Amino acid sequence: MRTSSLLLLILVLTAVAGAQGQQTDSEKLAPFGLSPEAVEVAKEAKVVALMHSLADERTKNGIRSLETLSIRQEIVERVLAASLDVDSVNAVVGFEIEHVRAARGGLQAKRDKAQNLINLAGIFVGGIPGVVGTAMQFSQRTANVGNGIGAGGGAASVVLSLVGLHQQGGTSDLGNSPRIISRFSGKIPAAAEEVSSVFPQDVWEYLNSAPPDKPGRTRRDQLMEKWQKEGKLDQDGLLKSEEKLKALGRLGQQPPRLTIGEMDDVQAMLLDISASVSLMKRDLGEILRSLAPKDN
Repeated sequence: MRTSSLLLLILVLTAVAGAQGQQTDSEKLAPFGLSPEAVEVAKEAKVVALMHSLADERTKNGIRSLETLSIRQEIVERVLAASLDVDSVNAVVGFEIEHVRAARGGLQAKRDKAQNLINLAGIFVGGIPGVVGTAMQFSQRTANVGNGIGAGGGAASVVLSLVGLHQQGGTSDLGNSPRIISRFSGKIPAAAEEVSSVFPQDVWEYLNSAPPDKPGRTRRDQLMEKWQKEGKLDQDGLLKSEEKLKALGRLGQQPPRLTIGEMDDVQAMLLDISASVSLMKRDLGEILRSLAPKDN
């Protein structure tokens, strides 16, 4: 009889433990009243189990026991570490943007200088011959010469205009800048990075998870689709300069040379990543606020 009772007790305890193990993250964190977004971030910050234990300890031993304070401190440390990971991503984003701006500034300066010289030359080569040619039309003896001068000046202006258009297409690589867009697209950067663009694990999991209001589409997928619709990337996540390298069989072997337009696109994409990642801090703040003891 005792053996049967003991077996029954073991079965009951096993069933209870199994039911607890099958609880969802939302159920485990119900005592804290977190939003679905904060529950997701708690999972990425690896604090769900700790918060569940904290709720149990508060129920058993009270709010201010040594055990609850210890668990709460560990949760706070992990949340702060995750918050610093977000800050580190934003710091690398800012560092890369400065590299892009410097490279773009160099291209812009060269283009403006060349354009100014072309404009100045156009005045003398196109404008002055035009005036001279027109003046020579007043005499039949010089009319033909004037036509030749005008035609020559016009041809020279066309040539200089073509040179000016060519100057618009200058390119530059980004040196040893971080390559966050490459990492984000799932590629290995083709150049050495002064500062690593590798995402911290918790931030990477956040980007590769779907928001509760849009299940099935991760944050990363949403940004990639946005950039593809805007023409910043192709379906393989490549910039136009990378498409050229791919056609030549050199993709991943040498860094792409970006145009001014592509550099503008890269800056816009980096800001999109920063904005998406920064929302993680909102939910980390909610987690911290939920830990405050609720005295009745």
